[in-house]
Amino acid sequence: MIDFNDTIAIKDLLTTASPLIKSLVDTFVTPKLEKFRDKNKLVGTEKMIPTEEDFTEYFHRTYKRLIVVNTLVFNNSQIFLNEIFLPLTLRSTNDPNLKVKVEGFPKSISDEFGNILITDMAGMGKSTLMKKIFIDSIHGNYGIPIFIELRRLNKNKTILDEIQEQLNSINKHFDSKILLDLLAEGGFILIFDGYDEIPLADKDIVTQNLQDFISKTFNNRFFFTSRPEKALSCFGNFQEFKIEPLNKKEAYELLRKYDKKGRISQLLIQKLQETEMSNIEEFLTNPLLVSLLFTAFEYKQAIPFKKYLFYRQVYDANFESHDLTKGDSYIHNKYSRLEIDDFHRVLRHIGFNCFSLQKIEFTKDELLKLIKESKDFCVGLNFKESDFLQDVIKTVPIFTQDGNYFRWSHKSLQEYFAAQFIYLDSKQKQNSILEKIYNHSNLENFANILDLYYDMDYKTFRNVIELNLLEEYKIFSERYFEKNTIIDNSELLKRKELMFLAENYFFKAKRTKSKDPFHNEKFRIMIGDFECNCKNQNSKSSPILVNPSINNQEVYLANYQSNKKMLLQLLLNKHNEIVKELEFFRKITHSVDIDFNLKENYDYIKLNDSPDCTLNFQNNFGKVNFILEAFGGLGISINSKEALKKLKKIKSEMKLENQSDFLLSGF
Repeated sequence: MIDFNDTIAIKDLLTTASPLIKSLVDTFVTPKLEKFRDKNKLVGTEKMIPTEEDFTEYFHRTYKRLIVVNTLVFNNSQIFLNEIFLPLTLRSTNDPNLKVKVEGFPKSISDEFGNILITDMAGMGKSTLMKKIFIDSIHGNYGIPIFIELRRLNKNKTILDEIQEQLNSINKHFDSKILLDLLAEGGFILIFDGYDEIPLADKDIVTQNLQDFISKTFNNRFFFTSRPEKALSCFGNFQEFKIEPLNKKEAYELLRKYDKKGRISQLLIQKLQETEMSNIEEFLTNPLLVSLLFTAFEYKQAIPFKKYLFYRQVYDANFESHDLTKGDSYIHNKYSRLEIDDFHRVLRHIGFNCFSLQKIEFTKDELLKLIKESKDFCVGLNFKESDFLQDVIKTVPIFTQDGNYFRWSHKSLQEYFAAQFIYLDSKQKQNSILEKIYNHSNLENFANILDLYYDMDYKTFRNVIELNLLEEYKIFSERYFEKNTIIDNSELLKRKELMFLAENYFFKAKRTKSKDPFHNEKFRIMIGDFECNCKNQNSKSSPILVNPSINNQEVYLANYQSNKKMLLQLLLNKHNEIVKELEFFRKITHSVDIDFNLKENYDYIKLNDSPDCTLNFQNNFGKVNFILEAFGGLGISINSKEALKKLKKIKSEMKLENQSDFLLSGF
């Protein structure tokens, strides 16, 4: 935690950073501004241009803010970023062999691709990585870094407005057009963090604004982070990377960082090495869950084996935390005077409210309004809204304050309380809420809530989410190739599994000198056609070369995944029998002898169940399955045999439950 000595250390760091910031301003900012000042003197608007002092002040202010991070491990207090930073490995979603370990600014991939999109699930360290990249941009003098938290954007606040607000000094306002022209010149490193945290109601407008901004400032380097979302497919000129899961050695190293190689981490690692790991391996691959494991173990000296229990123990540890600066026995009194379970009850309602709004950051008035609504819902609890706000910032630091904004310390914490609300407080509306989530056009936004809920209340999850998915597969499997009389049944069954929740297009494209056919206008039109033809609201994987052929003509696969494919990944992580991993995913090293019958460059064919489709001819059917298994999306599919057996079992058990309810109705 940051103490008096650390305050001195921060000043020392800023003193060390000052010459680095000056060098960056001298190298990149001053030449750019001088050029603009000369240009604008002619029209008398030179005073509306940012100055070197504006940029210097911004770099100092942002550097100071980003070198420390809030962490749940230390009751949401601050710790130096470098003390807990663990280098992470990025893997290209197009080329599994393209991996880079990021210890600072990832110059190699930034030089090669320019626009980097990093997508991954909750807690994989995306925001921490972006902070490290900003700081290292200054240390390495790589360009002019601008760090933007995208949750600040809405229908009334554009990306240019936010950049302008970040750069503006007190009582100084720039001309927005001049600022845009300045950005369009290039030389900037634009770090856009947390696309998934943009309020859902404003996302379409904000996305359009971001696309427009990026198209006008394309001479810069971009870093863009988000949880997986279908809307990200519109940023097609970004190279997408995932974060590789931590291995055990890295997880143990991170635990030691949280404890500065102390007794707690040593004891925890020892217990982990003695414990049957099958139930906890998933938690050791995720940096956030590793930190929660440390906090939970420090509090109870026990290892929780379900994710939601991590969050509960972290909450308990925060609620009952001792103030070590005043002796082990001193515990902060709560301003609201609520007991631990009552406080949890209020947070559940706030969490669900925020989940419904798809928003994690609020003004003070907005947050007080949410607290009042939760107080009204929790009949029998009496407290002042302002006291509860004090608690969630100070004594039970579930929220953090950043200037005039208040936000959940981590989005996944809000999702934990929302999932708990559905389980404990929604009563007979549980099924209805889960039904709405299942059918939501942005289903992928609720992946973490469903992941948590699965462990809290598997029976209801099964009777709603899993049942709906299985019913959908049954209908699909009965209709797909309904009139088949030729294809081998085992190959036909595999095709149904591979095509469930996916649409696939094969197209021919000629490589250019840059070996990239994707920026051709014909290609963009074709991709637009694919998207219009897709029946479901799908997310697109980048086209993948699947079949090199003669005359420099190559066949690519564009694969569109339904957002419900996320459920298969969730079920696979839970070792659910209705899902399986694909045996050959991304392991093909040779071409497959198929005549795709594609004549012209950018000619394409949609894979369907028509006997007239060349890909469904008897001699091609199994080969196409082989390609789909290797390159078709996420490397997972439904297990047809187990799925239909499970569907029958669920229906049978629900029928018995309904009979029991009828018998009990007389009491």
